[in-house]
Amino acid sequence: AGTGDQTRADLEDLDELPGQAVALSVGGDSLRDVVSRLSRIDRTELVTVIDGLRADLAVGMELVAEGPPSDPLISVNSLYRQALEAWDSGVGGFGSGLLAAADNPNNSAVVDIVANSLAEMRAGDELYLALVQELDREDVPNPVAPMPAVVLMPADGELFSLSLAYVEAARSPTNGLALRPGLAVSQIIPTPDWTVDPEGQVVVPNTDQVVFSVVVTNGGNVVSLVETLRLQVTGGAEDFVEEAEIESLQPGAQTTLVFGPIPVEGGGVYEVTATIIIQGSDADPDDNELSVVFSVNEG
Repeated sequence: AGTGDQTRADLEDLDELPGQAVALSVGGDSLRDVVSRLSRIDRTELVTVIDGLRADLAVGMELVAEGPPSDPLISVNSLYRQALEAWDSGVGGFGSGLLAAADNPNNSAVVDIVANSLAEMRAGDELYLALVQELDREDVPNPVAPMPAVVLMPADGELFSLSLAYVEAARSPTNGLALRPGLAVSQIIPTPDWTVDPEGQVVVPNTDQVVFSVVVTNGGNVVSLVETLRLQVTGGAEDFVEEAEIESLQPGAQTTLVFGPIPVEGGGVYEVTATIIIQGSDADPDDNELSVVFSVNEG
């Protein structure tokens, strides 16, 4: 009876392994997918995959923490624990290393951090292969379901070279990995409002003054610092230049700054330029300025 009870306990433990391994295999596929798109993904997508994978690893950790129910499973338990620990260390370091690379472009230590994390993930993959081989031993009861292939390593290759490539991709200006504000001049709105004539020229109705409202948006993923917006209008007898403070903006928030009134003359051609003067970091400096050439109708 004792032997039967022991076999049942062994099988209960072993029957959890294939399900856990399937979840880890899917997590490895998801990790490879986001890594292949590092230069284009946002921070949330990477963090979600890393956190999901570590949650699945934690489930396995709970199982091995109970210890092997019998002697034949001692090596199985040990190999699975070592694989889980290597994977968890590797996946955690890999995720934090990539985010640190994106957040701190001058941090050279991240290349070693990512390379070491890849080494841990590769070690976990090799330990898992050893675990599968161990389950084929005659004195180890077979799990009900076969063990799937589990590979968490994002790619084959030399670790340092892979690390360099991943760090470079993480620092790409085309992704949203970094914790960066992204102030942009979204719109310039004049009063009176301008229209576009049949020739494609921007025209303001006859007036002797124009007021400009400039819309600034934080398209980044963190709160922006207080920055300065400069408005310049050229084409008149004297250039008009005025600056205003852009308040700190939450991600996705907008604010409107008003300039003027600015004197103009009918028949005149002018250019208005709104420029954000960035002192801190910024996700995309290309959207910090907007210019419009316009003419004023004669009376």
